Amino acid sequence: MDAHKFRFSSLHPSTGSNKQPYIRFLIFISKRPDISQETFHTWWRSVHADLAVSVAGFGGHCSRYIQLHTTPEHKDELSRYGMEPLQFDGMGEMHVKSIGDWVRFQGSPAFSEKLVTGDGANFMAGPVQVMAGYDHLIYGSKIETSGGEDGILPSDERLIAAPKESKL
Repeated sequence: MDAHKFRFSSLHPSTGSNKQPYIRFLIFISKRPDISQETFHTWWRSVHADLAVSVAGFGGHCSRYIQLHTTPEHKDELSRYGMEPLQFDGMGEMHVKSIGDWVRFQGSPAFSEKLVTGDGANFMAGPVQVMAGYDHLIYGSKIETSGGEDGILPSDERLIAAPKESKL
């Protein structure tokens, strides 16, 4: 690393990390095989989202909730470009204070009865898979409510523009 000349000094190992002050918790889900894509996505983004945000304590444990919806068309397009798509139909993303805090919250009767044993069976097939970790923000703006720091911003003059004849 010592031989590398950094264009962006903020990425040099000696500057530390731009670790954001939350844990990102990713929940990968699949739709029930007996329901349509439309039913799955509509249920998840409306009924389930409303139930999730309505659970007692949600706002105290979660600072952000995002849903990533994918379809067979998205997967087919990725495959046409030589990528191997994950075989899930969606991913829920939660920002939480700590993994322990999230585990305690999801173990609460309000959460498990209302969402896991209650609503989840209406649209999801199990098992779900999860991933958790911290964000090291390289490029883009911080999440305003997170208390984190910006990464390299689009206005940074050190960025190199793509050629006008780019084949992307």
